[in-house]
Amino acid sequence: MDETSAKQILLTDFFTYYPAGGALYDSEGALLEINKIMYEKFAITDKHDFVLNNLFETDYLSDLQKNHLRSGSVLAGNQPLGYSIIPGFDSEGNTIGYTLLLTDTESYNPDRDMMRYDSKMKELKDISDKVAQSVPDTILLINNQLVVERIITYASETCITPEALNRRIDDLPGFIYPEAIKRKIASVVQKSLDTSETANMEFSIPGHDAPVVYFKLRLVPIQHKYVVAYIRNVSDMVEKEKENRHLSHQLSESRSMMELALRNSHISTYSFNFDLFRTCDKESCNHCFQFYGANNELLERNRYICRALSVLRHPEDRQDFFLLFNEIRDKDLEEHSVNFRLKNDYDDQYRSYEVIGKALEKDAEGKTNLIVGCVIDNQKHVEYENSLIKAKEKAENADLLKSTFLANMTHEIRTPLNAIVGFSDLLSLEEDPELRETYTGLIKANNELLLNLINDVLDISKIESDMLTFTYTDVHLPSMMHEIHQTMQFRVPENVTLILDPCPVITLNADKNRVMQVLINLLTNATKYTEKGNIRFGYGIRRNFVRFYVTDTGRGIPKSELGNIFGRFVQLKGNKQGIGLGLAICKGLVSKMGGTISATSDVGKGSTFSFTLPLNP
Repeated sequence: MDETSAKQILLTDFFTYYPAGGALYDSEGALLEINKIMYEKFAITDKHDFVLNNLFETDYLSDLQKNHLRSGSVLAGNQPLGYSIIPGFDSEGNTIGYTLLLTDTESYNPDRDMMRYDSKMKELKDISDKVAQSVPDTILLINNQLVVERIITYASETCITPEALNRRIDDLPGFIYPEAIKRKIASVVQKSLDTSETANMEFSIPGHDAPVVYFKLRLVPIQHKYVVAYIRNVSDMVEKEKENRHLSHQLSESRSMMELALRNSHISTYSFNFDLFRTCDKESCNHCFQFYGANNELLERNRYICRALSVLRHPEDRQDFFLLFNEIRDKDLEEHSVNFRLKNDYDDQYRSYEVIGKALEKDAEGKTNLIVGCVIDNQKHVEYENSLIKAKEKAENADLLKSTFLANMTHEIRTPLNAIVGFSDLLSLEEDPELRETYTGLIKANNELLLNLINDVLDISKIESDMLTFTYTDVHLPSMMHEIHQTMQFRVPENVTLILDPCPVITLNADKNRVMQVLINLLTNATKYTEKGNIRFGYGIRRNFVRFYVTDTGRGIPKSELGNIFGRFVQLKGNKQGIGLGLAICKGLVSKMGGTISATSDVGKGSTFSFTLPLNP
């Protein structure tokens, strides 16, 4: 006999005489055979009388246990007797059947075991009933005709009454069903029965005490025969969700409006917690200081505000955040504010901030623990205030300049007028031809002086009121410069030489008269303050501009006065003559022609005035 045959005989004998009892089933769970002990234990003569004829059609095993078996797992239990059910497989892993082995060696006593089973089932039913009563659901058992066979538990909130028994699920008393809801409920229940799949559904129907009542329906199928329906009234939840969505929308809208307001108003908000600050170990941030909204970016990026302040605060400011916090806490203030400057991170410049704090929460000792407040960037207000101060000073200076101008004008007008009147009287009495010629020359010179004075006043007025007109032509610069040299060489003092530097051939499109006026004004000023040496003037090309210059060896201009030299009515100390409009006119004319004017000077060595005009205006 081979080994395989011997094993089969031995296994057959083992099964036949297994003392606790056993049974064999095919792959569909149908009973094939029971052993000898089972006939004796259950007092039966025909195997078909055995209580477990089919593993998958018995009520002794739950759906979960049956699925467990189908998946190829061993199943063990102890109701009504101890047992194990073991799947068998072929060489390809397919289930070929099941072996039931009883593990309880006690002889089978139907009355005793059934009493034990009934007791256990009663206990489970009591537990099930209590669980069912604790949930806010009405639980219905619905058959495959969609009729309610049993009301397992009842919840008054669902509006279902005992009259629902033996009624279709889509026609329950107490419910007002729109046709679409009827069809949908019937369809979902039928599908759950057909597919043995759990289903969920939400629906709403007109209510008795409310316009609309909302329900959730959960369907759990049982063996294609029944469906357990869990019906719950969720109207309160739906209304609460609606309210929450409304509140969430309002909160989101308010937050957006607040963020927009903070961003456009240059205000940030903050909170500071003393308790978190005290317990911070400076290694893991406690977030005692929180910022919200637009604020100093460098401050926001620092993890520890206590460390950052020493770097960001202006060294001259004594006040800061912590002074504010300690003032509120130590003096038990409801509200307090301080002003200080913080550094920007993009240009290292300081901006002014007003910080307001308000006590919000107290600790157990009655001391302020939580402070909330806002940080207001008031740099623009500070700058505006400073601009007002400067404007006031400027207005005061302008008023002073006006008074000085009027005094100078009175003097400058009276001087030539007195000369004209005086020499005119002498001219009428004088008979000597030479003296008459001298008097006539003096009268003519003072007339020119007076005319230049009036022209200066008119020019500065036209420049400032933007009424000055320019006539642009192509100007041959060498010819113009020689013309100016011939005009000015007779006006320089005896010990001063007027030098025209070499002139490159350039044709400039400009107003010739205005260019000459600027150069003559600069040369005239140079002659006033140069007693010896030379005065040089000329021009050259610098990029797309022509640069004109006038350099003298005069007394020079102090640096303290150099910055204001082109202002109206500005005169140097010890000025020779004039009302202080010449350089202001030069600056106005050059600016109107698209150029710039500047001056450099060394006291005791001389000055250089230069201006540029575009080659192609």
